[in-house]
Amino acid sequence: MLIEDVTSRFGKTTSTLKRAMKEINEFLEPYYHLHMDGQSIITAVTYREYIGFLEHIPLNRYITTAEERIKDLSVALCLQDVVNKSEYYRKFNVSPTTLKNDNLALSAFLQANHLAVTAIHKQGSRLDGDEILLRIAICLTILKTVEIGEGHLLVPHKANEPINKSIATQFLRECAPEVRAAAALYEQRLSGKVSLGYNSKKYFLVYMSIALHRMRRGHAITHSDNLNFIQSLDFALLDNEHENRFLDLLISSLTYTWRPFDVYDPTLIKLVRHLCEYISPRLRAEIHNASPFFADVYRFIYSTIVQSKFNLYFDDKKLHEVQTRHALLYQAVSQATAPIAQYYQTTFSTVHLSTLVLILKKYELQNRVHSEYKKRIIIVTNSSESKVGYFKEVLKSHFHIDIVGCVNINELHTLGQTPFDLLITFTNKISSYLKYYQLDYIKVNFYLSRDDISLLGKHGLSRAKKKIPTEAFIQEIEGLDRQQLRALLEQKYPDFFI
Repeated sequence: MLIEDVTSRFGKTTSTLKRAMKEINEFLEPYYHLHMDGQSIITAVTYREYIGFLEHIPLNRYITTAEERIKDLSVALCLQDVVNKSEYYRKFNVSPTTLKNDNLALSAFLQANHLAVTAIHKQGSRLDGDEILLRIAICLTILKTVEIGEGHLLVPHKANEPINKSIATQFLRECAPEVRAAAALYEQRLSGKVSLGYNSKKYFLVYMSIALHRMRRGHAITHSDNLNFIQSLDFALLDNEHENRFLDLLISSLTYTWRPFDVYDPTLIKLVRHLCEYISPRLRAEIHNASPFFADVYRFIYSTIVQSKFNLYFDDKKLHEVQTRHALLYQAVSQATAPIAQYYQTTFSTVHLSTLVLILKKYELQNRVHSEYKKRIIIVTNSSESKVGYFKEVLKSHFHIDIVGCVNINELHTLGQTPFDLLITFTNKISSYLKYYQLDYIKVNFYLSRDDISLLGKHGLSRAKKKIPTEAFIQEIEGLDRQQLRALLEQKYPDFFI
């Protein structure tokens, strides 16, 4: 890593960086020490050593940020009735002024999650607010600090930084009985009905542990009239009707690897149909698998509505470029979801909209059919047909194209006789000729590289993975005898049958 990048990212001088490296090296074996080599920082540390390093850093040697301290404090406020902040802050090894200055960060956290802190005379502070929003806010704070171990039991994440280690330790200690109860509940009451994806399963176990812990201390969900805005699956995991109503919504909104059935809300069905009708013409493919397309979009919209209602947001850095990469479709999705968001009095975040764009792009890719227009290609080369024959098949293995001709450099005058979309060559000499004659062309390597494939894609060549619509194909071959069927397949579908 370049020294300049590190100093720029952390706003530190080189001398400060050297002192920090010296402190880090105290926790590493000599072979793995960090050292400067020219303009770079070098180390032999692997993931194993990194985990060992994190495990041995005491909290009083770790400089926490205000955001980190508030996260740790908020978990304590959730899991205890009253917390004396002055006493609690001693673990961070910071001054009373820092405690006072952190009030701004605490206020931001509370405001973002619609919560409040109440001062209890001579005791400390109490976390107040809507029980559902409180649990979810803390659940999201704990989520990245733990993983699922054997028997569905939650365990600390191996590579926890010191503050996350503190959060995980606190949660797993205070909620030890509830962590076991949540694992048993999943195994005995839920896993036989549905199979949650790993992250959703972890979310369920963390939420359930917090919920059981809060209920044991007298903090239960006391009403559910506002939870009847949409239909959900009925899991009946607990004895409390109001707790069950929210659990049903929450579990119904998570991601599954397997589920035997779906419950469709009549109102949402109509709204999602309108969305599909609005979006479909804006996709670069006709959707032939309409049923799974609708089901996928419906399930995601359902999850988004429920999660948005309860401030349940999962950030994903991989989605940050979707808005610019697929700008037109993103804009269309934003417009199409607006009536749904308005009806359910919620909002769709950038992450939600970007995820829906990727779902739509998935079906766009799935529905690239063989009958789509093929770009017409002419290869300009002096090579033998045996060599060019290989090059043609390589091109066709990557792209949905029609190679309409192969022209020698001395036959350029014949180009006007055959309509084409693109000239391709793989030699520098012919490239010079084509440039001299002011002909547009693409020069690639004979053995296509990734860069070549990317370049051809940018010039409008569609990828080769195309499909035949099932219903249309069945109709097309109906009533044909063996000889007629063979002739049809060889003439119309040579890319699929040999």
